[in-house]
Amino acid sequence: MKRKLLFTISFLLVSASVFAQGDFRPTEQMFSRINANPSAVGNNENIQIFSATRLQWVEAGLGESPVSTVLNAHYYVDKIKSGFGLSFSYDELGISNQTISAKIVYAYNIDLREDMLLSLGLSAGVINKSFDPNHHEWVDPSDPLNEQSSVTNFDLDFGLELSYKYVLAGFSITHLPNIGKEFESLTAPSHINAYVRGNIPLPKDFSLIPAVSFVNVGAMNKAVVDDVTNNTYQIVEENIMDYGLTAMYQGKYWFGIGYRGGVTENYSNNVAYLMAGFEWHWLRVGYCCDISVDAIDYSTSTHEIMLSFSIPTKKDYVWP
Repeated sequence: MKRKLLFTISFLLVSASVFAQGDFRPTEQMFSRINANPSAVGNNENIQIFSATRLQWVEAGLGESPVSTVLNAHYYVDKIKSGFGLSFSYDELGISNQTISAKIVYAYNIDLREDMLLSLGLSAGVINKSFDPNHHEWVDPSDPLNEQSSVTNFDLDFGLELSYKYVLAGFSITHLPNIGKEFESLTAPSHINAYVRGNIPLPKDFSLIPAVSFVNVGAMNKAVVDDVTNNTYQIVEENIMDYGLTAMYQGKYWFGIGYRGGVTENYSNNVAYLMAGFEWHWLRVGYCCDISVDAIDYSTSTHEIMLSFSIPTKKDYVWP
């Protein structure tokens, strides 16, 4: 149903341009990370298919809810110590901003020692960013924000991952062609991703998985001129920290809590989240909800659903 959403869309576009230009990152990223770090393909000889879908602001009364989804598939070939994968993502930033990304992924594994593995990864593909307000009814049809626009560019990511006994650490840089470019609404800014995850065995088939991740959304600290008002304003870098703790039982059932926060000069988006799920044979199902801790309460009704399929080949999981 079309709605008169000029004020609402304008507000969400401002929020998106300042904070949400970052890539869609599922809260349940621990189960599949190749959309953010191509080196995460290796160290698993099962065929992995992973999907996560996020429904934002479901109960905010906007008439429709932005939907974001990521779909990963990858496989590891031990004979050549290489992983191959595909990654697809669709992200709605606000209501009329969309980002579509499709990439092929490759990773090479290096056995540094018997219990230490280094994986180097590269992904390449295309990314499309568009603004399409045509499915909305605007209060003022002559508003310049009503114009449709779309840009498709080549995209490239690089990453590495190091695993040692019960610790996994990763680092990646995404959108390499855009490093140092001046910020534009249809340009994907480069990201720096870093994370550390543990796996602590406990008695009676329990384990704890603490995790910390950091994301820097770069190339956003440029002065921007509004062509309509001729005003100059500053968009600053965005830094996001995510802290999580997941309890797992028998490697099949889990419950997790976490906190994710990001701050720019004039806008913040801090949420606590809860997640739970289970594994049954080759299927994983997970659910996560965000709980806003800011005055702007759009995250309260944000939900994420994860489905993951694992097709066994020869070896057991290294990371549950």
